[in-house]
Amino acid sequence: MLTLVRRLAFLLLFTFIAAACGDDTTTATPAAEEAMEEDAMEDDAMEDSAMADGGSVLDHVTEAGVVRVGVRNDNPPMSFIDEDGEWVGFDLQLAEALAAEMGVELELVPVDGTTRISFLESGQVDMSVASMNHTRSRDEAIDFSITYFWDNQSFLVRTGTYENIDELFGQRVAANAGSSVIDSWNSYVADAGGDPSEIVEFDDKLAAMQALRDGAVEGYSEDNITLLALAEGDPALTLLPGGHNPVQFGVGVPENDSEWRDAVNLALQEVWKDGSYAELYDRWFVGPDKIIDLPLGGEMEIWG
Repeated sequence: MLTLVRRLAFLLLFTFIAAACGDDTTTATPAAEEAMEEDAMEDDAMEDSAMADGGSVLDHVTEAGVVRVGVRNDNPPMSFIDEDGEWVGFDLQLAEALAAEMGVELELVPVDGTTRISFLESGQVDMSVASMNHTRSRDEAIDFSITYFWDNQSFLVRTGTYENIDELFGQRVAANAGSSVIDSWNSYVADAGGDPSEIVEFDDKLAAMQALRDGAVEGYSEDNITLLALAEGDPALTLLPGGHNPVQFGVGVPENDSEWRDAVNLALQEVWKDGSYAELYDRWFVGPDKIIDLPLGGEMEIWG
């Protein structure tokens, strides 16, 4: 509104000056037209900003009755496409449980290691349940829920080649593009005074696995749970003990929206309290249908 007033004032002033100079035309000079165009662009930007700030995501989700959740489909056993072509996994079922707890329909949106954050920033999803480790660097772009999953990050290697992760200092290793593994491993090596590794980034986990099997890289670092699932039944591959980066998965949410973040946190806590979380965890990591054996590594924060 203020910009519009400025434009009108500018036009009236120009008309007054033109009349005083005996000029009966009201055609603006190129400079005047440029100034008015800049004001128009500023006005449009202000309108876009106002739309972007139109309340909490919670308001929009409640009004629409739908929550858009970014979930990966390439990260077994957290979320992946099974042999029958079905989208399954712990993260996917947790997303379903959160939507049910909130009383809204679930709209699944496929994301990967980079779009799970960028889709939140652009407003294409309302939350990301996408095996995302809560790190300080990521927290500069988005916000996170309380921790809902606990793990570590180590290396998968060819059996018999290495015994501990420190032996990979200075070696050529693989990591997923956008993974927290990259910064973590570089920091771990630097803190230990080791030689930096050459890190080859892959968009496709299966391509990274093939590079490891072929000897193109000496190790492949990712969340242990993912590495165990990818190497299941293959005696030629071994997961090294320990790790270089404790993992604490959180649900990603848009930055600076505490009302929505609280709603997600409360839904997570209710899913934990009513036993739904335990059922999901047992199915994928403990019970007879588990893909890998991974005892629960922590407890969810519960508010009184």
